[in-house]
Amino acid sequence: MSRPLITLLSDFGTEDAYVAQVKARILSALPDATIVDITHEVPPYGVLSAAWLLFTSYGYFPAGSIHLCVVDPGVGTSRAAVALKKDGHTFVGPDNGVFSFLYPADEATEILWRPEGHISPTFHARDIFAPAVGEIMKGVPPKQLGQPLTNPVRFDLAKAMVVHIDRFGTVITNVDCSKLKQGCAVLVGKTRIERIAQTFSDIPPGEPALVCGSASTIEIAANRMRAADILGAEVGMELVFEP
Repeated sequence: MSRPLITLLSDFGTEDAYVAQVKARILSALPDATIVDITHEVPPYGVLSAAWLLFTSYGYFPAGSIHLCVVDPGVGTSRAAVALKKDGHTFVGPDNGVFSFLYPADEATEILWRPEGHISPTFHARDIFAPAVGEIMKGVPPKQLGQPLTNPVRFDLAKAMVVHIDRFGTVITNVDCSKLKQGCAVLVGKTRIERIAQTFSDIPPGEPALVCGSASTIEIAANRMRAADILGAEVGMELVFEP
């Protein structure tokens, strides 16, 4: 790419100046960088949702992009800072499971490098992660910023679960659409869902149904209603798929 492209994903929202300050640190390092906001409306502390949104978004950006993802309830603690490389992309953020869907990565580095100046224990996105992105944009290989990360924090993605609930209340799972076939069913708590629909408008009002979502995993949706509210579903909830 002729100009560095950086994406940002966080739970900072847009009511405060946090996002602007992170962008300012990046642009101070390289003023001609292009910055794209994936979202800053991840539910507060929603690490699993952030992991899913990052995983399902990064591949649409060109190789060489740098993705700064910060949903960091453990900011200021002993949790590691990490830089990953995968599929020609670089990822920077906390080692708290937010990169779970990216493993195995091509390279994983615990960032030990620290920039000069004050580092707030409550705002590593601005004071550590954004400057690290600046170093990488300038051509510093991530592995030169620290040491190999051998045991990253990861969610157990082998189990079927809710990985995100979107703003429409659609319940998004990590189960591949290949399991969506006639006769299958999903248990969400005590509710058994058997109906399969191709589009949201095919679903009878008030009745949740299974659909193949845009990320090719099974979703549970309702027609112009919030399926998550109907089912009492929450991110991280385990699901039972039959058969």
